[in-house]
Amino acid sequence: MSSKIKFEFSTFRSGLLMGMADAVPGVSGGTIALILGIYNKLIFSLSEFLDFFKKKFPLESYNKFIQSFQFLFTLGTGMIVSYYIVTKVLVGSEDQEGLLLKSSTAPFIFSLFFGLVLSSVKEPWQRVKNRTISRYMLCFTGFTLVLLYTNLSFGNGGGNSLLIIGGALALTAMLLPGISGALVLLTLGQYTVIANAVHDLEFDIIFYFLCGGLIGLFTFVPFMNFMLLNYKEDVMSVLTGLMLGSLATLWPWKDNYESKGVSPNMRVDEVFANFDLISIFGTICFGFLGFGLYLALKSLEKKAE
Repeated sequence: MSSKIKFEFSTFRSGLLMGMADAVPGVSGGTIALILGIYNKLIFSLSEFLDFFKKKFPLESYNKFIQSFQFLFTLGTGMIVSYYIVTKVLVGSEDQEGLLLKSSTAPFIFSLFFGLVLSSVKEPWQRVKNRTISRYMLCFTGFTLVLLYTNLSFGNGGGNSLLIIGGALALTAMLLPGISGALVLLTLGQYTVIANAVHDLEFDIIFYFLCGGLIGLFTFVPFMNFMLLNYKEDVMSVLTGLMLGSLATLWPWKDNYESKGVSPNMRVDEVFANFDLISIFGTICFGFLGFGLYLALKSLEKKAE
């Protein structure tokens, strides 16, 4: 029985990329996991990890637990490191706004991830071999759910109870490709609260948020594990729709870029009325950079295999 913990750089690198995605409203770390080919392993590892505690530490499951812990710890470390750095850059501080809150830079950031998600939609869909009418309907259902969700608006406030709710919803959403945990926090008015708590090490806020996250994990992960084992192609159909729906949130040109809610998208005529041609061209170029990022991520996946 080996209990030696190994630190795999490829897993840490995947965590860095997932944490970076989870820091951006509209982008999902689950999408990155899907592109990198580790999504199923992530869900199964979480399931093995949670089952070890649910079954009161059975010795016969110890090795599986260690393997799951090793993977999740390395992945999680990468996610925390990149989340801290990226939110610092995107959100900024009280003295200086981050890139995601400035109209001069935000369209480029959104366009980059728009291109990334658009080019990676095929990832779950190519795993659907038997494309029946019902699976097309599941895809459409996933697409509709994201559009409905992004049109919801929640107020700020709510204290610790909202932090728990936000943690449960956000950490669960981070596991779903196309559903952004950062977007969940944004609509709850908690995005900057959590980002600033991480930067300033406000442990009381982090504690309530993580408590909610644990509630979400213990309820969602077993369900998702069951679905992947028994209805994999149905799940991938829904995930395709979720990713397609998230493109509406990532549309680069918005009415404003404040952090207190999801701003409506501009129509094409409004884009030309509010932005000069050089800015529009540059934004489109960042969308192509997103496609290049997708190709780079796929290259990393092949090297890790």
